[in-house]
This record gives sequence, structure tokens and C-alpha cells, in this order.
Amino acid sequence: MHAAAQQKLIESFPEIAVDDHSLAYTTHSHYMIEPAWLEQTFVVTNRADTPDGSVIDKASLDDGSLDIKAETYRSFVNKNPNKTSYFQPILDRLQVVPDKFNFDRRSIVVEWKSDYYILRYAAKLLSDDELYFLPGLGAGTLGALIALSTSWNLNYLFVLDSDKAGQRACDKYVRDFAIPNTKITTLNDYLDVVNVIEDLLDEPARLKIKGLLKIDKAPTKAQIRRFFQESLATNQIEPLGAGFKKNAKTLIEAMKSRLDEV
Repeated sequence: MHAAAQQKLIESFPEIAVDDHSLAYTTHSHYMIEPAWLEQTFVVTNRADTPDGSVIDKASLDDGSLDIKAETYRSFVNKNPNKTSYFQPILDRLQVVPDKFNFDRRSIVVEWKSDYYILRYAAKLLSDDELYFLPGLGAGTLGALIALSTSWNLNYLFVLDSDKAGQRACDKYVRDFAIPNTKITTLNDYLDVVNVIEDLLDEPARLKIKGLLKIDKAPTKAQIRRFFQESLATNQIEPLGAGFKKNAKTLIEAMKSRLDEV
């Protein structure tokens, strides 16, 4: 089915699953994923689904070779974070979907998707809808956008991590594109305790994320990113404690002030 038809189909499901009725479906399409239903989603695996020998020889599997398991999405991902092929449609559905592009609006360009997700979450938590965030693909990937920003005189502020890679990239962009230091900055220019975006999360915030993700250990960077992806996709903005809110407000207000100067 065409993507638009798939979207229409999935929108009809709540009209079917009412009262005592339930609906179950399987899919490999990210268009058929509804982020709000992730807690009811299962990953189905079969130990024999990737045979070692010839695909033709293994085309017909006897019942004894099957080992089919269904596990909740949350549990499967926590146990198998590197087996992304099994839940790739969900990851595709959770990826960045930018607003309609308006090249001349005030925007903050951040280094990576994690910065984008966490800052968008923070802005929603603070009910601040003034800022637009654009994610890059790493500190060294922003050259073309910086060139356009400079030549078109766009009101963009570039904010990179304060680690060595971010600092080197800032110096390189200033040197190569003659971009003013006021337009390209690093995170600790605004909040000295933040070198990478995850530093916004104090211990209570990390413990809250650990509980919401239902994991046993402290969340990894990938798990933190997934938490913010899912939260934004389902529009469930949970308070993560006074420390996170204070840090987020300080950072966002400082970036807004700098953007006013650009």
C-alpha cells in the first residue's frame, strides 16, 4: 500500500478496537508504527529465520527447527540493544521529522540528533515554543550549512559540544568561513557544567529515565536518546526533576539571548 494509505489504515484501527474488541497486526513498515502504542508492541523473532546454509535449501523449515518468540518491545530492546534489525521500523518511525522548512526563521543548529531531541524536550517541558532546532550529523558536518547561513545572512546560531572535536570544529569553521564567534559556540559557553548535551541530566533525572525505561543499570547514551525520541513521538513530556529543569532553562534562555545578538 502507498504510504498515505497505510497512514489512513492505521488511523482506522482505534475505531475497530473498542469495547471488548482487540486488534493485532504484524508489519515491517515504519508507516504502520504508532509511537503511542509502543508499550503494547511486541518483537517477534525466530531462531531459524537466518539460516547458515543455502537460502534455497532452508526455504522449507520443519516444525522442529522453529523457535518463535514474542517479547515486548521494551524488554527486547533492553536485552538486545545491538539487534536493531529486529526493531528497525520503530527506529525509522522515531527519527527526526523536521517542521516545514522555512529558511529565514531564527534557528539553533545543534551538533547531533541527541542534542536535538533533548533540547526539544526541554523546550516543551518549559512551554517554550520560540526556538527552532535543526540537527546536524556531527561536529564536522556543518560546513555547507554554515556557508549558506553566512552567504544568505540567515539568523542561525550553531551550538556544538564542548569536547575536543567540537572545539576543533568551531576553530575550523571560523577560519574557513570567516563566521563570527558570536554565531558559532559550544555548550559550555552558556552553561559551564555542560560539555555534551547529556550533562544536562543530573542523577535524579537519570534515575527517572532508568525507571521509565524499565532497565536495571544506568542508561547509556543510546538509551537516553531513545527515551527522548519516544517521549517526543508520543508527546509524553515527563518532569525529570528540579535540577534538569533548572539546567535546561538556564541553557535555553542563554541561547535565546545569544540568538538575539546574532
